[in-house]
Amino acid sequence: MITALSEEFNGFSQESYDSVINNLQLHTVECTCGKKGCLIRYGHYHRHVKYLSELLKLRIQRVLCTECGKTHALMLSSLVPYSQVTKEDQQEVLDCVEKGVSPKDVMLRNYLIDENTVKYIIHQFRKHWKQRILSLGLTLSDSLTAPCLHTFGRQFMQVHKTRNILCTSANTA
Repeated sequence: MITALSEEFNGFSQESYDSVINNLQLHTVECTCGKKGCLIRYGHYHRHVKYLSELLKLRIQRVLCTECGKTHALMLSSLVPYSQVTKEDQQEVLDCVEKGVSPKDVMLRNYLIDENTVKYIIHQFRKHWKQRILSLGLTLSDSLTAPCLHTFGRQFMQVHKTRNILCTSANTA
């Protein structure tokens, strides 16, 4: 998996995803095998994202490394691999809980995030991420994408241990 920084875009749609991904210079992106200049576009798959009370269907670009033969998904840093809830919404839920405030505003803004989803997010954070974030000296209000990808090889709140690297050659303007 390869994650492109997308912290500064507003809105979330197929067009915004495509804009960031199409601006990637694939010849400068490193594969998880350590080689550069060997990634080619190689199909896509669909995944759903709960955003502003809509279940958006995104077409995720895949790439193939011509050196090692592995395929990778090109993800945005706003997405958490294997989750339908955006990183920002998960971070906001957790920030509310850490401050002792109900995350009801998040649930009102995105009614697809229900109480069970909130409980799941909290459980996964406590089980997989709380100690990691503390070990880095960071808080939930910090930008967590780059530190988590560099240190742990996973996006913040990514539970599956699939290797994930940060692509720094994205033009996200």
